[in-house]
Amino acid sequence: MSTLHTAYLKFKRSLPDWARDGLSAINQRFFARRTLQRKNGSWFEADWRKKFRSFSDVEWQRAYDAVWKHHRNDCVEETDAAMILAALGESGSVLEVGCGMGTLAIKLAQAGFQVTGLDVSDVALQYAKQRGREAGLQIKWQEGFAENIPFADKMFDYVTCCHTLEHVKDLPRAAAELKRVARKKLVVLVPKQKFRVYMDNYHTQFFETSDQLAGAFGLARYQCEEIDCLDHKNEFQGQAFLYVGELS
Repeated sequence: MSTLHTAYLKFKRSLPDWARDGLSAINQRFFARRTLQRKNGSWFEADWRKKFRSFSDVEWQRAYDAVWKHHRNDCVEETDAAMILAALGESGSVLEVGCGMGTLAIKLAQAGFQVTGLDVSDVALQYAKQRGREAGLQIKWQEGFAENIPFADKMFDYVTCCHTLEHVKDLPRAAAELKRVARKKLVVLVPKQKFRVYMDNYHTQFFETSDQLAGAFGLARYQCEEIDCLDHKNEFQGQAFLYVGELS
C-alpha cells in the first residue's frame, strides 16, 4: 500500500463518526460504483452485495477464481501470523479455512503444525500449492466451502479462519461448520467494518463490534480483541477483530 493511501486512511480515522459517515454516503451515492468498474474492469461484480444470495456454488467459485486471476490478495502480515501462532499455542493439526494463496498455512507448517488448507477457489489453491512446494513443506490442500467443510467432526485440533468469514454466504452455517471440525480452538480474524453497498471486495458479512463476532459462534469461553492493522504493507489496512474460542 502506498504512503499516500495510508495517510488518507489516517486522515479519515481522525474525523468524527458523523463526518466519516457523511463522506461515505456521498461517495456511495455518486462515485463508488463507477470507480469500482473503472478500477477493476468487467471481471469485477460491482453489485456483489446486491446479488450474492442468488449465486449458485458454481457461480460463486467462478467469481472467486476470477478474483484470484486478476488480484493476488494477501491479507495476513507477519504480525498477524505471530498473533495467530501465539493464540494456538502447542503444535497439532490445523485446518486453515479460506487459505487463499497459502500465506498463513505456510507459516503454520513452518512452525511445526500439520496443516490442511481449504479454499473455494481452485486458482488460489494452485498458487498455494506452488508456494508450499517451493518452501519444501508438506501441506494438504482441499477445495471446499466454509459452509460445507468436507471433513469429519473434530478432525483437527485447531481451525483458523482469517480474512474469510466476511466472505461467506451463510454466516450461521459457516460458524457451525468451523466449530464442528475443531477439537480445541478456533482462531478467527475479520475486519472491523460497517456495511457499504459498493466496496473494493466481495465481503458479505460485516462486523462493527466484537460482540457480533463472538455471537456468531456462541462459545462460553473466548477472547475477542480489536487490533490495528493500519501499518500493513499488503492487502488489508484498518482495524480488525481477533477471536479465539475454546472448545475443550
